[in-house]
Amino acid sequence: LGAFGISPPFMNADHLVKGSKYVQPIYLVQDQPNEDLTIKAALKIPDSIRSWITIDKGFEFVIPKGVRQFPVQVAVQIPKDTGLGSYHGDLTFVTVPSATGQVTIALGAQVAINLTVGEGIYEKFSVAVVKPLDIEEGWNPRIYVKFNNEGNVPEGFTNGTLELFDQFNAVRLAYAQKSDGFPETPPFTVDEYAVEFPVDFHLGVGQYWVNVNFYQRDKIIASQKTVFNVLKRGTLSNPFVQFWG
Repeated sequence: LGAFGISPPFMNADHLVKGSKYVQPIYLVQDQPNEDLTIKAALKIPDSIRSWITIDKGFEFVIPKGVRQFPVQVAVQIPKDTGLGSYHGDLTFVTVPSATGQVTIALGAQVAINLTVGEGIYEKFSVAVVKPLDIEEGWNPRIYVKFNNEGNVPEGFTNGTLELFDQFNAVRLAYAQKSDGFPETPPFTVDEYAVEFPVDFHLGVGQYWVNVNFYQRDKIIASQKTVFNVLKRGTLSNPFVQFWG
């Protein structure tokens, strides 16, 4: 019988506001995924907030054979008419014993839930990834961004700059500024998107260096300097093929 666990074993949301939604990934982990594993989830939490909590896979689902780490998204939707306060409880995931398989004993893993609904603005965010995408000749440079907003208000870039250099990083070929059109990442959300920087320089096939900076209120919050490739026209069926892949 293999081990069964969970990561992380807690869900702490301290700065929720009325009407907001908080989503956290939880990973169910098993070391011997030799067969399909049925899981049942159960909430032990005050009835007044039970309806706030949902699981993207539902409260009964199957982890397919061969999967060691299985992600589920646990969401908390705060009603607009909620009063202030702290709420606590547990979310338990339990294996359902198989009648014919190797799993004959029910195993469980528990997530401690701690929620605080309070007033005020709480800003906390990070940019985990900034990476130029490979593009086709003639396209504008595109920068892939992974934005993690842990605060309770929407966040985004206000400005961006891009410098384009030749393959030897010796000659600057173009410079672009961007001051609008940036996506906003909702509270308690991780967003992935691509930012396009229009340039008045035709990018031919080859390798280029790019230096990109993203700002919020004149402060640099993300930057990257690295190489990317410009490919022959028709090579990429989708401009964001790398972004999605």
